[in-house]
Amino acid sequence: MLAEANPGANLTALDLSVRSAQLTAERLQFHGYTADCRGMAAADLPQLGKQFDYINCHEVLYLLPDPWAGLQQMAAVLKPGGMIRANLHSANARVVFFRGQELMRMLGLMESAPSEFEHQVLREWMDALKTDTFMKKAIWQEKHRDDAEFLNSNFLLQGDKGFTIPDMFAMVEGAGLHFLGMVDSRSWSLLDLFAKPEELPDTVRLFLEEASDLEQLHAHDLLVASHRLFDFWCSAQPPRELDLPSAWEAPQWAQARATLNPILRVDRLETSLRECLQEYEPLLINPLLPQTTTKPVYLTRPAQLCLRFLWAESLAVPELVARVLPLLPPEPWTGQPLSLTQATAQVYQALVQMEVVLAVFLEV
Repeated sequence: MLAEANPGANLTALDLSVRSAQLTAERLQFHGYTADCRGMAAADLPQLGKQFDYINCHEVLYLLPDPWAGLQQMAAVLKPGGMIRANLHSANARVVFFRGQELMRMLGLMESAPSEFEHQVLREWMDALKTDTFMKKAIWQEKHRDDAEFLNSNFLLQGDKGFTIPDMFAMVEGAGLHFLGMVDSRSWSLLDLFAKPEELPDTVRLFLEEASDLEQLHAHDLLVASHRLFDFWCSAQPPRELDLPSAWEAPQWAQARATLNPILRVDRLETSLRECLQEYEPLLINPLLPQTTTKPVYLTRPAQLCLRFLWAESLAVPELVARVLPLLPPEPWTGQPLSLTQATAQVYQALVQMEVVLAVFLEV
């Protein structure tokens, strides 16, 4: 995926398994890409003598013997302004699995790579337990009883470790890095956990207004522990105060370009978009793209038209305005066609909404 999204990039792929590195090189070559694929430990990363713009450490950091040292080693080979994406297992979300791993360790099933013997012993224990036994009720899934990957990555995962949000921030700071945000930031909204966000008690409202990123994320994890992974971005440079599109003036919009995030190009969205444009109906996003927002979000006609024209290509915002203008409904009070100023304002407003909800890329 990284090779496809970054044509011409100089890619390096590491895996502890030499055979996995070889298979990765073969797969990339089959699809027309090349990469320097190495079978080596993450701890040996500095030995490559390379500096990286971006390091993607997925499902690795929490398995290292010393995750703190691992992140420091990655930070040491990061270019100025470069970014790291890494993740850690949540101690709170995975607590019952860690208890299961400790039980497997007591039974002598964690001393070598798991095989069918370890799987069978695990199944025998779970089958023999009462159905209301906490561990069986909480994490055993009968449909996965013969799924080696499920058994190995949960009950028999050697080296697995759990972390809290404060642990994550301490690790990032200890590596000389700055926390930038969670990868799936929308699913970490503390405000979304409250039944009536518009009627919060003062104690809650003041916390939300004054709490740091660490405190808000830690509170979310303590309240629901819904994330198996703490999937985060960090960098050697602190986050910049961004000039958000909602604050742009006319000169910035005149030089801006809009691009649709390619992950949004899914058939169900395109079908619903066509139907809503034809019927002049608002487009409800949530059922189509549940990862974008937890609240109902409707795209009105200006946003639908922008989405339609951005579906096939990136466009300069003035060009997008020119295409959308003839298709906008008339001014509701007079029935007259919208002026260029009115149409432009509607397009700007639609793009600001889409930038937040759909991750439409806006750049000057």
